[in-house]
Amino acid sequence: MFKRTCTDLTKIPKEKVRQWLTTIESVIFDADGVLWHLNRPINGAVETFNMIKSFGQAGSSARRGSKRRRTSSGSRPLSMSWPRQNICSFSVGKEKLLKPMEQFAKDMYLDHEVGAVIIGKDESFNVPKIIRASSYLQEPKVLFLGTCLDTAYPVGKNRMIVGAGAMVAAVKAITGRMPLILGKPNPLMVEQLLQCGVLKRESTLMVGDTLYTDILFASNCGFQSLFVGTGVSILKEVRQICNDEGHSKVDMIPDTYLPSLGHLREFLC
Repeated sequence: MFKRTCTDLTKIPKEKVRQWLTTIESVIFDADGVLWHLNRPINGAVETFNMIKSFGQAGSSARRGSKRRRTSSGSRPLSMSWPRQNICSFSVGKEKLLKPMEQFAKDMYLDHEVGAVIIGKDESFNVPKIIRASSYLQEPKVLFLGTCLDTAYPVGKNRMIVGAGAMVAAVKAITGRMPLILGKPNPLMVEQLLQCGVLKRESTLMVGDTLYTDILFASNCGFQSLFVGTGVSILKEVRQICNDEGHSKVDMIPDTYLPSLGHLREFLC
């Protein structure tokens, strides 16, 4: 209905928005910049998330549409447990967030005989870690893996911290190695969910704040997209892409837009 139009949902009739919402069965939320800034929830985000969550638990109605599934798609650093004693790995990121992508990486590279450098979100990323990661990658057989392309994470109004993508870029610049990004915008991260029918391309909504990860991910997966203005990217960037005669970044144009996730509540009542 709104394919790559960046339609501001606050400026069209509510009934049209509600009609669109009835086509949504599953919702994927980015975390940083959509639900919270660091440890502080964004105004209205928790209430909206819980409302959508309750729809999934309570079933459906004519106004709410099909039963909704919801999931969070925040950036996740990863580690890797290698099956051989002589295999090395070096992971950058918070240990408590390493598990979600670990099994995926193990399944993909179980037979790899050298190891990997794996870079994820890490507030304490520093020069010694860059040097160590770059040293390991001098061995051509060592895999270079990253969790996402987010170069910054919003922590409040006009405030950012360094993201995993910036760390990956630093190591890439030193080594000349091209990383494999396992998270957004790589569609492989939801391939199993699509194959088993948990997600359906045309009825899944991706809610994000970053054009080059969240919205591009939605395009790569065939999902619908909602861009919110509480995080990294801004509407001016969307306009610039739309005005680009080469249309090289058209996949980053979102379907819909809201100033914040909290603005979605008025259409859910």
